[in-house]
Amino acid sequence: MTTVDRNPVLGFSRQARYFPKNPVLVYEGQELDYGQFHGQVRRMATALEDFGIERGDRVAYLGLNSATFLTTMLAAWWVGAVFEPFNFRLAPREVEGLLAQSNPSILVTEPCHQDVVEALAEFDEFDEDAIELVLVDNDPAVPVKAEIQGHWTLLSDFLARADGADGEKPAPAVVPAAEDDLAILMFTSGTTGKPKGVQLTYGNVWWNSVNVDSLVDTRRGDTNLAVAPLFHIGGLNALTIRSIVRGGRTVLRRTFDPRQTLRDIQDFRVNQAFLVPAMLSAMQQTDEFSEVEISSLRALICAGAPVPPVLLKQYEVKGVPVQQAWGLTETAPFATYLPTELTYQKPGSCGLPMPYTDVRIVDPATGQDAPAGATGEMWVRGPNVTGGYWNNPEATDAAFSEGWFRSGDIGYEDEDGFLFIVDRLKDMIITGGENVYPAEVERALMEFPGVVDVAVVGVQDEKWGESVVAVMSCQGGKVPTIEEVRDFSARYLARYKLPKHLVLTGTVPRNGAGKLDKPAIRALVNKER
Repeated sequence: MTTVDRNPVLGFSRQARYFPKNPVLVYEGQELDYGQFHGQVRRMATALEDFGIERGDRVAYLGLNSATFLTTMLAAWWVGAVFEPFNFRLAPREVEGLLAQSNPSILVTEPCHQDVVEALAEFDEFDEDAIELVLVDNDPAVPVKAEIQGHWTLLSDFLARADGADGEKPAPAVVPAAEDDLAILMFTSGTTGKPKGVQLTYGNVWWNSVNVDSLVDTRRGDTNLAVAPLFHIGGLNALTIRSIVRGGRTVLRRTFDPRQTLRDIQDFRVNQAFLVPAMLSAMQQTDEFSEVEISSLRALICAGAPVPPVLLKQYEVKGVPVQQAWGLTETAPFATYLPTELTYQKPGSCGLPMPYTDVRIVDPATGQDAPAGATGEMWVRGPNVTGGYWNNPEATDAAFSEGWFRSGDIGYEDEDGFLFIVDRLKDMIITGGENVYPAEVERALMEFPGVVDVAVVGVQDEKWGESVVAVMSCQGGKVPTIEEVRDFSARYLARYKLPKHLVLTGTVPRNGAGKLDKPAIRALVNKER
């Protein structure tokens, strides 16, 4: 039986060999062709090998979208390492927790997150001698501070490991990647608030690309726009990895700006992009929306939350069909997709199962398939689905049933076989495309001075989809402000997890079992708002 090497670096290297002058990346006003970018990745891979990075070692990255992010990822795969992108919004304690769980050999950090890493020295659990801290110093978009403290190696010095007496050392051979070899370790918060490391193999990454190529109108030579965070699987593997491997050009922005995104689509004639509904809404609300020409965008995949029908109509006027999809980090990312020609026939649907992915609607109470048209939990199976969580057999066992991944999302299938998302089985809040788990926020808020009890729920928000609301009871009639609560909890939580609204109450509702009564809490919030 022939074993197929799934390492994306092979496809990337093929483009560099045969089409070295074709553009691959536009970043911060600079356009790189495949030959130039391949040279940068090769140099980083050589330095990683010289440092001692081997198959299975973890290489972590903390920073915004950048060329260095992609260089680090491809170089890690070149030597057989596992790429581990961190959410750039995490607080120091959260970063320390991920480092403790995964034990990466190297953490590459941008200067804008230098303070976060330096704050790790405050925690007894952190051993800076156990990890190589590499600080990016070759990106003009994020200049290094004049004073560098801590246990840092500048990236330029780290890359010097690739230099020999007679020039650059020979690059290592690309390490072969089998279907089940680990490629990405991507942490996502668990329902209990403890982050879970989703293990995505080279096979998971590859089969997602096969699914996308089978249904989505993406083409070799397309221009892809990457403005969603690359530390999310949607921003990274929906289209961007595939574009690099397939011979496309990616316009890479560090962060999302609605006006800049519209200008980029027009000026670069962007053909494909992954965006979340909050981004589409922000773009539509700008003055430029009515004037820009964005009809080149034939493959606009939107996921992260249901797309409001009004947005579909607003983009239809611009000649852009919004193609809805559904999935999770665990499905790398897509499990379903609504084809372009059905955008307006099935508004609100998250589509059909991907060609090489199965989806079931299961009654959570019985574990049996739900009757036609009835709601149930969406279970997923396929070669794009993770095999489990990093060093967490309990979470893995809870998430899988006889080979099916239990998504935790509630949906139904209509009479034509199209799938719709109704609600979440658990209490997860989606704000601006980010997942926020109430238990994690509740735990942090319980540290607030004088707090007696706390609950966190999500409420509808026109801009963010949902916003986080904290319900608190405090000792002695203490009346904190939302600003005080946010300032305090910012030391424990990423900013997108912080509550945007605060409701004070004498007693936080709980049921007879002592558990938070979320329906009663939501009713209280709605009454106060």
